[in-house]
Amino acid sequence: MGVEVCDPRWLTVVPGAELVVALDEVGGHAADGHRVTVLIDLVPGNVSMLRGLAAEAVGEGARKVRVRPHGVDRVDLVYAAVELNRVAEDDAVEVRFDVTSAALLQADPAAFVRVDPLVVKADGTVVPICAGLERYALGSLGSLDDLVAAWDPEPVRDLCRVALSRALADTGPLVSWYEHLTRTAAEPRFSC
Repeated sequence: MGVEVCDPRWLTVVPGAELVVALDEVGGHAADGHRVTVLIDLVPGNVSMLRGLAAEAVGEGARKVRVRPHGVDRVDLVYAAVELNRVAEDDAVEVRFDVTSAALLQADPAAFVRVDPLVVKADGTVVPICAGLERYALGSLGSLDDLVAAWDPEPVRDLCRVALSRALADTGPLVSWYEHLTRTAAEPRFSC
């Protein structure tokens, strides 16, 4: 199971985890010798700046660029996908765009009813899949193995099933899967 951490101190607790930080934190962590993934929140106000933000992150030492959309319309999602493809080619960096194709959702819905990766927030709280699912937290990090052994992932799978049905109703070639998850998780009926 993949694990992402938001603070480098958790790298010693979870060997092999991916360090995911904001743009303004990339340089310091890269200088400390960490393999850094930058997380860029794509919102309507910064769509046109995406390529520049990604290039800045790579210049600061990011080895992977991850973009998570929030409230971005379908046209901007397609624009961002094209720009990120250019970033991957021009900067020879791995890019992850947190969207999926509507065709893939329809072709393999079971792939979206899952509970990983686990995300270790800066305070040590472990949540499944992405930030925004704190109501489904496993607990605070002490021993990741102990947390996973004591955790019932079925409520997260149920959340994924409901979000999947909503995502399948979304029109357009790209679907912001994580946005569907976090919006669905925020609704009262999905509490633990």
